[in-house]
Amino acid sequence: MTDYLREYTFQYYGCDWAAMVFTFLSIYLLGNRNRIGFIMGIGANVFWFSYGFMTESLANMLCSVVVMLLQFRGWQKWARDSEKPDETKPKVA
Repeated sequence: MTDYLREYTFQYYGCDWAAMVFTFLSIYLLGNRNRIGFIMGIGANVFWFSYGFMTESLANMLCSVVVMLLQFRGWQKWARDSEKPDETKPKVA
């Protein structure tokens, strides 16, 4: 068992482990309405892309790029939406 762990734990230089941790952090932070979750998600997809490159998975690399672009879009949209006045609150005269 220890030989198996020693051989396969860091087979991909820890990119898979880092991708997993950054993905979990991203989801947690976004769930708490923290915009930094998008940055964590972008970081996760950099690691997922690296993992896809090492495993020669074109689908993984393509998915990582698309999700990274969606994370970047979310970051920008969050900034634009936070600049808009809140129309649900009553206006004070």
